[in-house]
Amino acid sequence: MAIKYKWLAGTLRDLIKKDVKNQINKLPSEHELCRRYHVSRQTVRQALNLLTQEGLIEKRHGSGSYITGHSANLSDDQIAILISDDSNYIYPGVLDDIQGTLRKYHFSSQVHITKNETYEERKILTKLLSAPPRGIIVEGSRSYLPNPNLDLYRALQKKNCRFVFLHNYYQNFSQIPFVKDDNFSGSRQLTEYLLSQGHTAIGGIFHSDDLQGAERFQGFMETMRNQGLPVPDSRVGWFNSHDLDHLQRFQDTGFLKKIVQDSLESCTAVVCYNDMIAYFLIKELNLAGYHLPDDMAIGAFDNTYLSNSQILTLTTLSHKSHEMGTAAANMMIQQLKGIPVTFLEVPWTLIPKGSTPDNLLDNL
Repeated sequence: MAIKYKWLAGTLRDLIKKDVKNQINKLPSEHELCRRYHVSRQTVRQALNLLTQEGLIEKRHGSGSYITGHSANLSDDQIAILISDDSNYIYPGVLDDIQGTLRKYHFSSQVHITKNETYEERKILTKLLSAPPRGIIVEGSRSYLPNPNLDLYRALQKKNCRFVFLHNYYQNFSQIPFVKDDNFSGSRQLTEYLLSQGHTAIGGIFHSDDLQGAERFQGFMETMRNQGLPVPDSRVGWFNSHDLDHLQRFQDTGFLKKIVQDSLESCTAVVCYNDMIAYFLIKELNLAGYHLPDDMAIGAFDNTYLSNSQILTLTTLSHKSHEMGTAAANMMIQQLKGIPVTFLEVPWTLIPKGSTPDNLLDNL
């Protein structure tokens, strides 16, 4: 009898792996297991008790045995988190939400910083390939550009590593589940708000090499076009990851000074890629002699601490607290349990503040 239930437990371990791969999160009933493997009810229950002790399944009274997503060795239940930064802006909160949710379900995690560079990403993925984690939550590096590391992602997939993309995804790898902002709709919402205030000459500042920047640009441009207000190329300023890195590390605003001179001279409002860009743009506009907010209304994304500066509070788009990181962690856990998952685009809510005065129409 002892040999039989251990044999059945081993067989069910293999079945669990197969079920997770096939997006099945529940074992067959005890009756079905007896019939399928020609064993007694006592043998089935002993095998299921062993799998429960190992943490591979949880039994729910009156419902059956469900896959937990854990491995037999809990020390192997680690999720890697690849993120561009962990020290400022939105990242500490997002990481706390991811790690807190993983801990709740008894998964450990390790954070790896890519610096938004595919070279750094490759070094991390190569190291992970030698001892693959159960899953990887990854913020893509320069996600609007072709990625040279898809070979490593595919190699990790072959070793049963699961993925969830955070904030973006790689366009040649789009079958992987992702959690990201609804950037197109958010940009449309922000642009429509500026239009409702009477602005028609609206410019934009966007990130050129990440997916979020492209989507926010598209939402802005299509909203303006649909209102019969096509935007000349000259009214859109672009920056890249190198510019952003120098802005964060050295407060180098040279690219913003150029955008003020080349793109915003004929504008009364501007849609900014995020609060950080808007915050430093305010300084450049003040240096250029603008009287804010009357001379230039400003809207942005993220609703961070930078949107509440003493210089000028920013009209910005916001998410519900803890939404993004918690959703990414839950999506990873669901995959490990064999529960089917798909993508999620998180909606934005507009938070009007001081950078978009509501009296423009009265002054025209």
